[in-house]
Amino acid sequence: MPTTYPVTLPPVPDDSETAWHAQRISDTVIERPDEGWPSATTLFAIDASSAVEAELRVLAWINHSYEDDLRQATTSAEHQAGPHHWHVSLRILGEF
Repeated sequence: MPTTYPVTLPPVPDDSETAWHAQRISDTVIERPDEGWPSATTLFAIDASSAVEAELRVLAWINHSYEDDLRQATTSAEHQAGPHHWHVSLRILGEF
């Protein structure tokens, strides 16, 4: 089930890229529908013990490491890429 920001986020380790093996694995895809807000979707990989934890960790990592406006952002664990390693999409609404 997708996770929508704002939610209570886990603390982010000082070196989350190493601790969580967090990385961006796709280019951002911008969608501009005829009606409603445009969106930007990017796929990330991150270590976590569950899909929900992976979704929360991606939101926490992006919130901590970048200055993106995450209001109404949604993360969805796409699939488990390996033991305790997930691919998670992040969709952000806004003007792009």
